[in-house]
Amino acid sequence: MKATLKDRYRFGDIIGKSQPMQEVYELILESAASDGGVVIYGESGTGKELIAKTIHNMSERHEMAFVPVNCGAVPESIFESEFFGHRKGAYTGADSDRRGLFDIANRGTLFLDEVGELNTHMQVKLLRAIEGGGYTPVGDNKARYSDIRIIAATNENLRSQIKTGKIREDFFFRIHIIPIYVPPLRDRKEDIPLLVEHFIMLFSKGRKIPELPPNTIETLRVYDWPGNVRELQNVLQRYITTKNLDLMDTLSLNNNRISENRHFEPIKDLGFLQEGFDGGITDLRTAVADYEKSIILKTLNQVRWNRKEASKLLGVPLRTLSRKIKNYKLI
Repeated sequence: MKATLKDRYRFGDIIGKSQPMQEVYELILESAASDGGVVIYGESGTGKELIAKTIHNMSERHEMAFVPVNCGAVPESIFESEFFGHRKGAYTGADSDRRGLFDIANRGTLFLDEVGELNTHMQVKLLRAIEGGGYTPVGDNKARYSDIRIIAATNENLRSQIKTGKIREDFFFRIHIIPIYVPPLRDRKEDIPLLVEHFIMLFSKGRKIPELPPNTIETLRVYDWPGNVRELQNVLQRYITTKNLDLMDTLSLNNNRISENRHFEPIKDLGFLQEGFDGGITDLRTAVADYEKSIILKTLNQVRWNRKEASKLLGVPLRTLSRKIKNYKLI
């Protein structure tokens, strides 16, 4: 299968032909052939759970359960009940026996999303259960054992968290057998047209598949996508629903992450305007319009499409900038 991975456009439900994704595909194959712990590193929205599912589906455990859990959503007070289960009457409200995640994932895969959110006390209990020491449901006195594979995911650097004491070293080395680093979408922009095609077809669901004009595809391609593939998916789903490709909702959310005190330097180097300009334009109005469009697009990308900041840098009213963005069909 490795021989067939070169220039693969799709791997299971994962879309991408870029070199960074080809490397991820190789690691998925290696992980699926092993039963060792896997830690998937990547920014939010890069598809870490999808990669974990793909590993599970290609492994010998594929006929058994894939059980995901968001570790950041499990408080320590109910940790043992969630992971190990409880017996009826174990505490107030325990009206019946409850299976824990370890029991449900037996002979399958337990996916620990945001594993860095587990505190050291939780890590100790997990480590004992993972290494064969067994676990005891709350309210029971009989140890149980589960054969599970651990795949974890995080957007943090677990190795650096060992130094700060947030991650136990023994826990880290138990789960960190095969690390997989998922690239952010901005580092694999050649995959964007493939992803756009995939999501447009997915969300059309039998309806006539709309075509995006080239300038819209280019706008999607040059944007940095801080929310990664999930953000792109949401933008395209909104486009299919509203028949309007409006980046403003997602851009405004991203702009909220930018400090009000952040200072953007004015664009001084306009040499980029010469890129692709062959001097053959005879219509002055067209040439000026092309220059203006290029300056606006460059400025918007610099400030992550914060229109207010862009209008300040360009020295034009916000309303004027919005009109020009619409006229030049930049979104």
